Amino acid sequence: KSAAKKVAAKQAKEAKKAETQARLKAEADARDADDYSKDKYGKQPICTSSEKTGRKWVEVEDLDTAMAGEEVLVRGRVHLSRVTGKQCFLKLRHRYYSVQVVYAVDDKISKQMIKYVGGCPKESIVDIQGVVVKADVPVESCSQRNLELQGMTFHVVSESEPQLPLQIDDASRPIGADGAGPIVNQDTRLNNRILDLRTPTSQAIFRVGHGVVELFREYLSANGFTEIHTPKIIS
Repeated sequence: KSAAKKVAAKQAKEAKKAETQARLKAEADARDADDYSKDKYGKQPICTSSEKTGRKWVEVEDLDTAMAGEEVLVRGRVHLSRVTGKQCFLKLRHRYYSVQVVYAVDDKISKQMIKYVGGCPKESIVDIQGVVVKADVPVESCSQRNLELQGMTFHVVSESEPQLPLQIDDASRPIGADGAGPIVNQDTRLNNRILDLRTPTSQAIFRVGHGVVELFREYLSANGFTEIHTPKIIS
């Protein structure tokens, strides 16, 4: 009897679980049916280079107020996002440059799209199509302070893990910045070097090193030297 009760209880639990899953799926399907923006966001198919799309991307650093009113396609990493009511503010970062992208619910952008954009994991690589507009108030948190993008589409090219071992903002804080927020210790930085190299400090170090090497190369080339690359054998 005890064994029969356990089997019955297990079957009832599985039936309830299946019922819950079916109900959630039905609700999700209903939301998708009402989502008039479902073709404007989501995960982008893996690029197989089987065809030429003809799409042209604009670098974040090349965005300018003279482009106000133009539609542009940009690619970068999600630095942070914040949903406020029917709006989502997203900071898009590419190399050393960043721009603010604003999504607002209207007849083209649905609430589901706002929720999706706001829930995209940080450091994910995304493609965004939007309209360049002049910022009413300077965006102090971005390198592009005098403009922002009114987002139209949002497609994830490469999604990062939901939980990262460190945040770029935390790793960017100098040691001794008390009260400013969490500080990332040296061990965490070294164990997650691929993320630590994205901080402004690390990027600046590489830029300075690149500039020094470039100056040496220009000087030596101007004086008749030939640059060679000898084979290296590492045991």
